[in-house]
Amino acid sequence: MLDSALDLLMPPVCTFCGCSLPRPTPQPLLCDPCRSAMLAPCGPICPVCSAPVSEHEQGQDCIRCRNRNYQFQRALALGAYRDRLREAVIRMKQRVAEPLTLAMGHLLAERIRGEWRPDELPELVVPVSVHWWKRLRRGVNGPDLLAEAIAADLGLPLGLGLLYSRKRTKKQGTLLPAERFANVRGAFAVRPRFDIAAAHVLLVDDIMTTGATGSEAAKTLRKAGAARVTLAVVARGVGQDRRGS
Repeated sequence: MLDSALDLLMPPVCTFCGCSLPRPTPQPLLCDPCRSAMLAPCGPICPVCSAPVSEHEQGQDCIRCRNRNYQFQRALALGAYRDRLREAVIRMKQRVAEPLTLAMGHLLAERIRGEWRPDELPELVVPVSVHWWKRLRRGVNGPDLLAEAIAADLGLPLGLGLLYSRKRTKKQGTLLPAERFANVRGAFAVRPRFDIAAAHVLLVDDIMTTGATGSEAAKTLRKAGAARVTLAVVARGVGQDRRGS
């Protein structure tokens, strides 16, 4: 009854394009065209960094990560950072886009669920943290919301606050790829009240480009005892856009 009354007062709409949604309201709050676009297959991808690769690169070292010693064992993404996924990630930086961020988290949970059997899923979901000053300025941390949606959908524990940023770094998007790894070196720490010994941790962020931020966060988690870290992102940056990390 309450849901029906709320639907009359606030009819459900797609969190990306704003079109009306049918009842019962689908989850996530995305219309079929937007959902299909977000989940559109992008062809062969690197099994390590999730970047699109050409047919002849399948089974070989990916040119984007062959010389990088990532501290996570694998990266998963909904797709490449272009078109609607690109617009979604940009909008997710704003506080008013929290419903969209949650919707993208639910989509990412679907992607993750398709990769492992229920008994093989990661044991803990941890968002990449931002420095308190950046959080204060933005008013929101997108990875927190993504991680909350993923943990709820997969029935996994959420390590909110486990990983924290202990120094204010330069904005990654303003730096050259080689500078990004140095910029985030030593940027993260794990709060001692958490025990992640031998755990498979699912690390969540909005976008991966060079992988510097995700790798440094994974390094910190592994130093704290995690046996394995999988990075999950909404989009994998592969072009010249400098917004990513």
